[in-house]
Amino acid sequence: MEKELLRKVQMTQLEIAKELKRVCDENNIRYFLNWGSYLGAVRHKGFIPWDDDMDFGMLREDYEKFRRIVTQKLDPAYCFQDWYIDENYALPYGKIRKRNTLFVEAKSPRLEENGVYIDVFPMDYAPQPQKERNAMNQKLLHLFRLKLMKCGYTPWMEEDRVVWKKWIGYLFYRFAALFISQRAIRDKFDGLIQSVPKSDVLYDQQARSYGVYLDEKWYRDLAEYSFEDTTFVGGKEYDEILTRMYGDYMQPPPENQRENRHQIMELDLGEEP
Repeated sequence: MEKELLRKVQMTQLEIAKELKRVCDENNIRYFLNWGSYLGAVRHKGFIPWDDDMDFGMLREDYEKFRRIVTQKLDPAYCFQDWYIDENYALPYGKIRKRNTLFVEAKSPRLEENGVYIDVFPMDYAPQPQKERNAMNQKLLHLFRLKLMKCGYTPWMEEDRVVWKKWIGYLFYRFAALFISQRAIRDKFDGLIQSVPKSDVLYDQQARSYGVYLDEKWYRDLAEYSFEDTTFVGGKEYDEILTRMYGDYMQPPPENQRENRHQIMELDLGEEP
C-alpha cells in the first residue's frame, strides 16, 4: 500500500478509535491500547508508520458490558461486528467498522459489514499450569479453524497465491465443519474461554497456534499515552508488557515485513470523488 494511501487508512482508523474512546469514557468502561497500537504509542507516539490496523483490549467483564451497549451508543456512522451479530464472522473478538467504506482482506469472505475497522480484544484468564494452558490453546485453535471453514475464510491465500501446504492442512477442518453448526462452534469456544477461574494470568482471544500470556497485575493501573493528535490509555507498565509481547520492542522489524500485513485487496475510504 502506498504511504499516502496508508496514511489515509490510519486516519480513518484513528477516527473510529476516538469513537471507541468516547463510548467507553461516557459509559465507564475500561479499555486499553493493545499490540501494535500500544507499541506505536510508546515507540512512535502514534501509528507505527507501516501499520495498517489499530488494536484495543478490554478485560472480559468490560468487554461484555461494551458488547451489551455498543450498538445503541455508537454514532450511526459506525457499527460493531462480532460472531453474535454476523454469523459468518469467524473471529473470537470484535471490530468497530466505519460504514460506507470498504476494507476487504485476501483471506476473508464478504461479510454483512466490510468497512475500515479497529479490533477490540477481550482478555480472559488463563490456567496457571503451563500444561493446562497448552491443552486449552489447542482446543481453542481447533474450534477456531472449524469456524474459519464454516464461514468461508481462506487462510491458505497469500494475496492471489494459494499456499498448498496450508490448503492441505485445512482439509480435515473443511470436512469436519460440515457436521457442526455455526452456533455450536461459537458457544463451545466462548464457554471454554470463560470457564477458567480467576488467576494471575491473562491472554487475549486471537486463537493463535501459540499463546502470549500477560500478568493480570499489569492491567490494574492504566496511564495516558499520546497517540497522533489525541491520547488513549494503556497499561502503565509498558516495558514489562511490550517485552512480553515483542521481546526487544524498540527494534523495528526488517523492511520486508513492514507492509500490507492484512493483505488488503479492496479499499474504499468513502471519500467524495
